[in-house]
Amino acid sequence: MDKLIKENLVYLILVIAALGIGIYWDVKQGKTALENYNISVQKNDELKTKEQKLNQLKEQKRQEEEMEKRENTGSGKLILEVLGEQFSPEASFGPLFEFVLANITNSGVKIRSIDYNYSPADDMIYSSNAPGYNVCELLFTTIGTYSQFQNLFKNIVKNKYLTSVNEIYIEPYEPDKTLLIARLKIRLYTKSI
Repeated sequence: MDKLIKENLVYLILVIAALGIGIYWDVKQGKTALENYNISVQKNDELKTKEQKLNQLKEQKRQEEEMEKRENTGSGKLILEVLGEQFSPEASFGPLFEFVLANITNSGVKIRSIDYNYSPADDMIYSSNAPGYNVCELLFTTIGTYSQFQNLFKNIVKNKYLTSVNEIYIEPYEPDKTLLIARLKIRLYTKSI
């Protein structure tokens, strides 16, 4: 048996050396792979942190822009912005007209007449000739009950765009005292951009 070992000793040493080199190589590659994995995890975490920071900055900028718009109106409401090239100043009020008319109809109040004034002399925005700002004053004569008018005013106040009720003149309807006749002066504002 010693003779067999002596004859194959060179082969045995080569096999043991090859196994040692293979194990060393696998351990080295494993360490490199582990280091690469750790670097990858670290970079991924850094990327997620930067994305969160970017999203926070975007949200902060959006909030600042919204606050700036609210500060411009002074009431916490926004002024409807429309593309100036697409709409004339009179046509820019379309969405706001629709909102006001829908609220009047939905509240149950009946409209007897509507008058439009695109240049109300006593309006501060109109008289300041601010570039791009448009004003429209609507004068409605309406008829409805107390609760219908209450619903109408609540809905107009809830609008996110600047819509102000400037005058209200209410008197009872003579034939039926449960009904009211009201003259409402509502101002709408838009900005052409």
